[in-house]
Amino acid sequence: MDQKLKKLGPAAQRLAELLGYKPQDQEEPRDNHQRQDPRPDDRTLRGLGGSSMATDHPRGGGGENSVLDGLTYMKSPEARFPEQTFRSSRVGGSAFPEAKPPVGDVCQSLPDGPRKLLELLQEIARSVLPPGNRELYRKVGTVVFLLPLEMAALHLGVSRQTVHAWKKELEEAGLVATDVLHQTVEGKQRAIGTLWAVRLRPGKARLTLEDYYHPWRNLALDKSNGILSFKWVQAFETKGIRPTFEALVLWAQGKRVVPNTKSVAVDLGLILALPEVEKPKLPMLITLLATYLADLLDDHRSRRFYAGLLWAVVRGQLPAQYLFALLMRIIRDYKEGTLTKPGAYLVKTLKEHLAEKVA
Repeated sequence: MDQKLKKLGPAAQRLAELLGYKPQDQEEPRDNHQRQDPRPDDRTLRGLGGSSMATDHPRGGGGENSVLDGLTYMKSPEARFPEQTFRSSRVGGSAFPEAKPPVGDVCQSLPDGPRKLLELLQEIARSVLPPGNRELYRKVGTVVFLLPLEMAALHLGVSRQTVHAWKKELEEAGLVATDVLHQTVEGKQRAIGTLWAVRLRPGKARLTLEDYYHPWRNLALDKSNGILSFKWVQAFETKGIRPTFEALVLWAQGKRVVPNTKSVAVDLGLILALPEVEKPKLPMLITLLATYLADLLDDHRSRRFYAGLLWAVVRGQLPAQYLFALLMRIIRDYKEGTLTKPGAYLVKTLKEHLAEKVA
């Protein structure tokens, strides 16, 4: 028995026996113990400045503070995800956090109809943002704008009911949030348009109270000026004119425009001058000529086709003299009644011309 224990008395000796205490000269050398099992024991670790560490527990369990491997804490690196909105996310805990898929990936999993609508809405939302501000483009997660549902339907070439069904699917996925706003005009509640909240980044689209309080439109003033979305419905039913993407963006920006259904006489001889026109003036001139040709030949849905022919003249792919002479002949025959489908005849003649040129 250790001399120190003898000095403490019989009670200390009894306690030492119950705890299994052995004097130093009877203990196994620590070096030999470490050589047999190189892992440090709990007493060694607790002696390092009073701190503790998470270590592998002894094989077979039985460690004083043994834990399962699945519950062992591991400090993971901090990660930043650029697709997060407004502020980067600092992530800890799991070493490989499950990132939310980008909105584009979510879009791919949608049916064709809702996906087409979402792509249109997202493109409008990006166009509403101020140009040139890359920081704003990176941070903005939701863009809210007012756009009548029927205008989106006319642009996509589907019915209003179809767009409404597609919208419901997008709302269920959390990609958009919508509501129809109303104003009192002449004592009656009138719809002023659909309010859209469109997600550009991962997350759920929501409309806030601030969105509802925003003065989106003065319907009474627009009605007195004849600036109504119904004008576009009438233009499509009578002339086949659909709102362009640019028109949708203007409406979303609060700059509401209506279609020009009035025919304006244009000198088709300007086609001969297209190769020499200054570049900044070309888009407006070609739009004017293409609109006039479509109206002249009662082929309003082919306005972009005629614009494409005129741009081919500018690029030197189609001789200006040849196209001018061909159009004048087709217009004469159509007015005289000897030609019933001028657009189809124009396409057929151009194909034959290109075939001869290649041969």
